[in-house]
Amino acid sequence: MVETKVIYTVGGTVQAGGGIYIQRAADLELLKLCIAGEPAFILSSRQVGKSSLMVRTADELKKENIRSAIVDLSAIGVNVTQAEWYLSILNEIANSLELESDIITWWSKHEGIGPAKNLVNFFRDVMLKEIKEPVVLFFDEIDTTLSLPFSDDFFAALRAIYNSRSTTPDFSRLSFVLIGVATPSDLMSDSNRTPFNIGQRVELTDFTLEEASPLALGLGENADSVLGWVFSWTGGHPYLTQRLCAYLANIEGPITEDIVLRAVETLFLNEGAQGDNNLQFVRDMLTHRAPDIREVLKTYRMVRQGKPVSDEERSLVKAHLKISGVVRSENRLLVPRNPIYERVFDLDWIKENLPRDSIKIIAFATTILIVLPIIFLLLYDLVWVELQLKHYSDAFSRANTPTERIVNLAHIFNLHGVLLTDQDYELKAQELFFNHLKESEQ
Repeated sequence: MVETKVIYTVGGTVQAGGGIYIQRAADLELLKLCIAGEPAFILSSRQVGKSSLMVRTADELKKENIRSAIVDLSAIGVNVTQAEWYLSILNEIANSLELESDIITWWSKHEGIGPAKNLVNFFRDVMLKEIKEPVVLFFDEIDTTLSLPFSDDFFAALRAIYNSRSTTPDFSRLSFVLIGVATPSDLMSDSNRTPFNIGQRVELTDFTLEEASPLALGLGENADSVLGWVFSWTGGHPYLTQRLCAYLANIEGPITEDIVLRAVETLFLNEGAQGDNNLQFVRDMLTHRAPDIREVLKTYRMVRQGKPVSDEERSLVKAHLKISGVVRSENRLLVPRNPIYERVFDLDWIKENLPRDSIKIIAFATTILIVLPIIFLLLYDLVWVELQLKHYSDAFSRANTPTERIVNLAHIFNLHGVLLTDQDYELKAQELFFNHLKESEQ
């Protein structure tokens, strides 16, 4: 049995689990941006290696004599005051960079200034005065800030620091990397404020088969074939690939394609697999956290039906679909991310979860309420006329005198004024009338 913990990492950072780190194009791209002092952001779906890339880049920056600090914003929480939240950030940075200044004392002296402004002043007057080397600050899990009422001020402060480089030279030594499950438009919720428009986006793509080749080490004798079968299901998605490989590595004997299929069914496709945290995340993004659930699912349905859906970054719906992880961009079109997601989130699933169009339902119900009484009245009139016609026709047949027949015949003609299209009754009335004339002549 293979010691999977030294090869595969299923959740968490690779560095924490001691697994094999898979290097991608994003590694070199992010490192170059940090060395150049350019702000960057890695905004992508969950469990694709964002935090592992962050830790790896921080380690590489040490070799370049660049200081860095990692701030996990999720560890601060959201049930805090604005001042507590900012002070927690400064405290984490001070500890990571081993600053000599007493952060609590410094904050107390400046508590009359707004927290966002204090953040800017801290970087300028404390951190960059103590540290003469370039500094890169990694803000991880930025999506936890989206529920904070003051998060706009935080991102506005980072933008102000970048824009002040020409007037405050020390700020040229400071850059930021924002990491999380969010879209660029999420970072500033107030539409009246300038969007967060600084920094370069680093795309964290799925593994290629060549990049992931080290993962074959734990897959037995025909490892290359097994890894190929794995990729035919995962498409190189980091979490799905790592989890499937870790499961297969614990199977005794040769691994066949059928065994890979059964492993996929056990881990991701069977009813018991619905609790997988990655699948649950995608499900939650599509059905609860979407900006417009109906439009998101309708657009995703078009993708699943094979219809051409263009990738538009400014579209909130399409950006959300990508951040959920269920689709990816290929040749400027949105396509399904991998066969596992295709099987789990299929057309039947979309149909079950697609909200009904409430406006159409209300309009239909209103129409029914208006039309039903009219239909009822029309039916009532038709039935009443039918009964009256039968009554006067029978009375006409039983009449003993010409006067009685003429009176009943008049009623029949009056009723036919309502049923003008009723040919049968009109012909019957004419027949009765002519019969009456013949009887009168006799």
